[in-house]
Amino acid sequence: MKIVGSIDGKRVSSRELEERVQAAVNGGAHELEIEARGQHGIGGRIWPKHAPVKLRVQGPIGQRLGAMGMMGTEIVAEGGASDDVGWLNCGAKITVLGDVTNGAHNAGAQGVLYVQGGGGARCDTMTKHNPRFEPLQSWYFRDVGDSFAEFKAGGIAVVCGVNPRHPENVLGYRPCVGMVGGVVYFRGNTKGYSEKDVQLLELTEADWQWLTDHIKPYLAAIDRLDYLPELTKSAADWHKLIAYTPAEKKQRSSHRLATWEFRRSQWEPAVGKGGIFGDMIERPFTLLPFITTGQERRFKPVWNNEKQLPPCVAVCPSDIPSHRRFQLLRQGKRQEALDLVLQYSPLAATVCGELCPNICMKACSRKVVDQPLDIKGLGRASRNLTLPKPATASGKQVAVIGGGPAGLSATWQLWLKGHRVTLYEAGSRLGGRLWQSVEQGKVAADILEEDLGRISAGGMTIHLDTTVDADRFKSLRQEHDGIIIACGAQDKEGTGLAFVGPEIHHQQGKIKTNQHGQTDELKVFAAGDVVSRGLPTHLIGSGRRAALALNALLTDSQYHPESRPTIPYAGLKLEYFAFQRGECTTADGRGSGNGNPIIGPVIPTAPPAATPESEAIRCVSCGLCRDCHICENTCHYGAISRRDLGEGEFEYVVDPDRCIGCGFCAGTCPCGIWEMEENI
Repeated sequence: MKIVGSIDGKRVSSRELEERVQAAVNGGAHELEIEARGQHGIGGRIWPKHAPVKLRVQGPIGQRLGAMGMMGTEIVAEGGASDDVGWLNCGAKITVLGDVTNGAHNAGAQGVLYVQGGGGARCDTMTKHNPRFEPLQSWYFRDVGDSFAEFKAGGIAVVCGVNPRHPENVLGYRPCVGMVGGVVYFRGNTKGYSEKDVQLLELTEADWQWLTDHIKPYLAAIDRLDYLPELTKSAADWHKLIAYTPAEKKQRSSHRLATWEFRRSQWEPAVGKGGIFGDMIERPFTLLPFITTGQERRFKPVWNNEKQLPPCVAVCPSDIPSHRRFQLLRQGKRQEALDLVLQYSPLAATVCGELCPNICMKACSRKVVDQPLDIKGLGRASRNLTLPKPATASGKQVAVIGGGPAGLSATWQLWLKGHRVTLYEAGSRLGGRLWQSVEQGKVAADILEEDLGRISAGGMTIHLDTTVDADRFKSLRQEHDGIIIACGAQDKEGTGLAFVGPEIHHQQGKIKTNQHGQTDELKVFAAGDVVSRGLPTHLIGSGRRAALALNALLTDSQYHPESRPTIPYAGLKLEYFAFQRGECTTADGRGSGNGNPIIGPVIPTAPPAATPESEAIRCVSCGLCRDCHICENTCHYGAISRRDLGEGEFEYVVDPDRCIGCGFCAGTCPCGIWEMEENI
């Protein structure tokens, strides 16, 4: 039966060709002729049922010809073959009428490989022998490439050395490294074999008998019987390499240099005081202990608490530190956890709890374990929060133009910093386009009114139904120490921005700012849709960042926007956080098991309703220490201790005189806090 590796001139895939071969064998075919087109794995994994299966392969042959070949399979390749011929051979007989490239018979256990030419690098590596079967045989007519028989553990390899490519070394560079079993017969010269692993011997009568008995069928298979007299003329022409037994290796290595003897006789003359680094090292040549501490450690652990951002915070446009809120909840400080959001957004219940698509939840590390934390629920729990206390009055006056999400956010942040804020809104009520969401049923009016009421109660001056024109804007610039423009989205003509004048650059309805929201004029900033369109959460973040930058200008301080990298999932030890499920019941109602396996059909129910406290327990606390003491308890030498800093703050410190730099603390930290750094 003939199988062609192409259809209508188009090459078929290796998988499709194998499926066709397997189908033919299962259909009763025992002799196959295959025209290859570079396909891989031809002839492998065939299980002959009633009679041997013979394959004759023509054309360009891809890698792994006869790989995982089974007993009863015979393959003849009419020409050379690519890498890994007979890989993991389990009993197939493979004849290659040409050369084989790298890795022939790699990891083979049974079967025969006949090669009419030579072999490439790393042939016969990691071969083995099952005593229940005849040993693996590999025959090469010419010579083989480098690293031949590396880590060989069984089987017989024969290299005939006829017209070799390198007559001075028919076994290639460094053969038999790590060889522990099997035998290599070869004819010709070799050099550089691993003398630590194998010994070079002459053939015994038993060796010669085996070789002469088996060489004739090999030569017949590769059509080289005319070389039989030459190859069997004398046993003296042949040699063998066999591995030292463990006992022989032990005897050969009985005299080993003591460490001090090696240092004095070899290390110092070559590398130390009299060696290549002798004139470059000024410090004294002292001996280091096997286990080093202090300055002699190669690496040292560093408690990098909050050095990296959790994914939820990194993607939050409003910069809300949800991980810190969950930390406070774990500490039993529920009200502080809820109030913390007001330092970042005055619209927590409206936006975080209702309108936000919760980008933070999509990035939450907990989703790798089971499902993200219910951060939206934390926002919904943030209703009816009390008004926070602002900083001491600064005496600075700031005007904010626009009462939408960005303007409200900027107003709120500046008020928190102690500045006197005046808000100008052209409409009859605060909130801007948030009221569109109320009309669309996305958020209840009473939730928005609660958030707006808290803002209004702050004591800032609010002017509704007040349009800022060019004259009023000029007055504001003269009367205030800073201005934030947050007047919302404008048309492309920018007619609504005529009041800013030519001094502040704007184009197509957008005010141009730097990365901090600052315009061409030093004390005028812009935020929100008038700079870049976004969701309410983006507008809140934009207003907050512009306000913080303006505050830095007013207080003659530095504004440092968030620039910490995001902690990768790989830096966390999520194995500590068990998969959580709801209760399960069997289909007939006879059992339940809190998420544990139950015999019989199981109907899983939904997880129990999440609360802020339950979610705080599930929180991985990425990059923020959970104060779990795992590092302290893991350290074998007691080098890590917890230091109380007062007011609920703490840190973990390392005693360098006890620490050996093993890295166990970094390897066991659930939250990715501990990192190993070079001890420079």
